[in-house]
Amino acid sequence: MRCFQSGLGIFKQVAWAAGCTAVGGIVGGPVGAMAGGLVGSFLGYRLSSDYDSLITVLQELTDDEKADLVKKVQELVGSTTIEALTRFIGCQVQRENLLNLLRSAAQDLKGG
Repeated sequence: MRCFQSGLGIFKQVAWAAGCTAVGGIVGGPVGAMAGGLVGSFLGYRLSSDYDSLITVLQELTDDEKADLVKKVQELVGSTTIEALTRFIGCQVQRENLLNLLRSAAQDLKGG
């Protein structure tokens, strides 16, 4: 549930910022877009519900959940070494795969 709340909170913030940026740009050109973006970002921050970052969710995992996550990451990377992980995340597609794994694991482990 926490990952869903995080996603929804982030979406609300982005929607406010993007919407106000677009309106500000239409009304006031580049300066209006900048002002609209600032106002929209502030509104998005104030109007979205609280949510936890992925880092916070991962830090709150139990030791067993962390061990399970480490195993999943090692299976994805295909190795247990830090060098292999470094090479793995050097590619954008693989980096996205790793982030997706972390998000889904945090969501699964926390009952989201």
